Amino acid sequence: MIFFALILNGVISFFNARVAGKIWAESKGIGGNVRIMAWCAAIQSAIGFSYIYITILVYACSALHILSHSGINFMTSLTYVFLIVPLLGTGIIITIQSWIQASREKSLLSMGVAGWNTFATAYNLYHAIQSFGPAWEMATKGISDIFSGDDDDDEDSVVLALVILALLAGVMTTKIIMNVYTASLPVSRTVRQRYETM
Repeated sequence: MIFFALILNGVISFFNARVAGKIWAESKGIGGNVRIMAWCAAIQSAIGFSYIYITILVYACSALHILSHSGINFMTSLTYVFLIVPLLGTGIIITIQSWIQASREKSLLSMGVAGWNTFATAYNLYHAIQSFGPAWEMATKGISDIFSGDDDDDEDSVVLALVILALLAGVMTTKIIMNVYTASLPVSRTVRQRYETM
């Protein structure tokens, strides 16, 4: 089950990066809402890929007994704390945009997208209300152990390094995909005129 969830997450993250890459150059010229949506798609993609890498690391560290049970809990909690705020922020922006789009188009597809975005954002908010407090407590305890020097071993430091590595890998994966698709859409007349008059 987790395998199929990771595959689905990877597909969604790929298409988010692809869309962000396609509109990136034009969004710089247009600015405003288009630019915000390009950033939201890129952030959602990076979060998705980071989640995949962290999940793989958690299972690998657990199966190979590289980290203890508390180390695994610290890793998942720290990842959650890093990812949930940008996930919720961009999710809310995307949801509001999908409501606006659905009210303008009034098509079955746009209403379905708005419905799905509403469900996903509501689910993430509900989960965050229940999970953020315990995750924050465990993450801050692990971080304080690293910098206090009271830790008998450096497991927490290894966890912090692995989480940062996974987050950077998620960002780099998104950036690579975006670079492949950047400027693959023809630039609109509006953008061309703006650059020609500069």
